[in-house]
Amino acid sequence: MCASPSLIPALAAASFAEMPGRDHFSRLPDDLVAGILALLPPRQVARARLVSQRWHSVTTDHHFLRASFSYGRPILGFFTGVTSDYFPLRLETDEEAAAEPEAARDRLSPDLSFIPGTGSADAVRDRVQVRGSCCGLLLLRCGSISYVCNALTKKMVPIFQPPALCVNLAFDPSKSRHYKVIALAGEYNVHVYSSETRSWRMAVHRNHSAGLFVELRSLRGVFWNGSVIWNLGHSLLRFVIEEEYLTNLPMPSKEKGWICAYIGESGGHLQMIGYTKREKIAACFDILEMQEGQSEWSILYRVDLSQVKELYPDIEWPTWDTRYRQQKIIDYLALSPIYVIRGTGKTGQLGVLVFSIPGKVMSYNMQDQEISMVKEIWSPFPSEQFWYNFYAYNCSLFDP
Repeated sequence: MCASPSLIPALAAASFAEMPGRDHFSRLPDDLVAGILALLPPRQVARARLVSQRWHSVTTDHHFLRASFSYGRPILGFFTGVTSDYFPLRLETDEEAAAEPEAARDRLSPDLSFIPGTGSADAVRDRVQVRGSCCGLLLLRCGSISYVCNALTKKMVPIFQPPALCVNLAFDPSKSRHYKVIALAGEYNVHVYSSETRSWRMAVHRNHSAGLFVELRSLRGVFWNGSVIWNLGHSLLRFVIEEEYLTNLPMPSKEKGWICAYIGESGGHLQMIGYTKREKIAACFDILEMQEGQSEWSILYRVDLSQVKELYPDIEWPTWDTRYRQQKIIDYLALSPIYVIRGTGKTGQLGVLVFSIPGKVMSYNMQDQEISMVKEIWSPFPSEQFWYNFYAYNCSLFDP
């Protein structure tokens, strides 16, 4: 239950009030102050940091942040990769929005205008591009400079990264307040940036990695369970960050012709989508899941998206593995990008599949199988209306 935003001025007044002979807020121990402030929504805690040095110290303490705003905070919305368009996830009902107005405000588009260069006249060259997200932190690119930032607290750190095929944020606030950036370079060197040392180092040389990346299917890795995982289509390659080595993750037992099309993380679990050509044409497939500490895949959801082709019969865009062919791929439902939002509980009930068709972001409700349009996407570059990634956003008070 969230405290009212009006609590902030009341607490601030109590904190500074001089009331001889009576106890007041400033005399409360830090752990009790932390417990009170933790009742506030993240946006209000960010404001409360400005009240006093003590409140700032209390709300930036790692124990406070880890206990109150941990790895499992709900997803509020998504950025799209190249265009950096943002769309919030709507509350389930109008009644819920009325009951939780602060939660509704948290779903407002994060303001990235504090990034240097965003006001440049050369909007195409200097537009902000989202390249990654993890536990409330964003990895951005603006012009020739990358930044790790917190859009809520408007804190940022410039990252002068080496040229890379892809970069990943790796941040688990339940274990450390420090994050890392994993960069996969063009020759398959793996570089690691640490926020603790504020420097880069080569973790894996291409002599030990080039052969492992031959079938790299997606230029986006996924951070899960202390590792970055890349999709090779018929296998998964895992970079264990602390020990700095590459290894393979086990794959599910599937029939011949099956290929992995998506790897993602939600709710601390690893999700996979794959299909055969027959399943792809039918637009019916399974979403698999691996839990932390396990090595077996299980079926999380069964998905039927055949209605999409009925609702939008003119979709003829190619999929990832057919986009270089000359002929139209009419029978295939183009599904890229995709993002699995796992539901709550052990069984992941009430999950949602967010996916894209040309010019539109769609959602599929796992409970009632309802398909709806979330947002229309437009870009001056036609290819960007389809070939991008979803980057989940949630509020965090951890500063980069």
